[in-house]
Amino acid sequence: MIRVLVVSPQSGARRELQRVVARDAGLVLIDDESRPDVILLGPGAEAQLPLPLRLERGPEHDATPLVVLLDELDRTAAARALRAGARAVLPPHASAPQIHAAIRGAAAGLTSVSAGLAPALFESDAGDGHGGTLTPREREILTLLGEGLVNKEIAGRLGVSEHTVKTHLAAIYDKLDAANRAEAVATGLRRGLIML
Repeated sequence: MIRVLVVSPQSGARRELQRVVARDAGLVLIDDESRPDVILLGPGAEAQLPLPLRLERGPEHDATPLVVLLDELDRTAAARALRAGARAVLPPHASAPQIHAAIRGAAAGLTSVSAGLAPALFESDAGDGHGGTLTPREREILTLLGEGLVNKEIAGRLGVSEHTVKTHLAAIYDKLDAANRAEAVATGLRRGLIML
């Protein structure tokens, strides 16, 4: 069972989201005195609460996954929420199946956004004016870097030579203005280029 805390500044919206959560037998509603596995923020809540939401319970709760329904879901707002720690960003009138899937994904450590917004997020922050846009292969390699793979493992996974991986890494470092692997991964995460 996934324990879900619903937070919303509007009591009507909070009750409706609680009804949506209660429809899924694998989810259980809890109050703010319990330890949530996932926090569902209703529209408007992100403006009133710091992201990531800490609930003032100490460091072990700092990483509680957040699913956020944004009042105005656009590329900028979604990217800001993801950078601030949200695991899922949904439109304000997301369907029950979308909300259930986002909660389950967040509990499993996945990041999700609505399908219509994903292309804009990935296209928007791919370059930074230094070296241009990351290619699909460069994004793939950056994701594998984020998983902690070394060049030889990346080459094996992608079926290319280590020399090819090094060439792509040089391009990634240049485009992200990164000095090393850790900086490249951190920049990729911050810009929403990769989701770990």
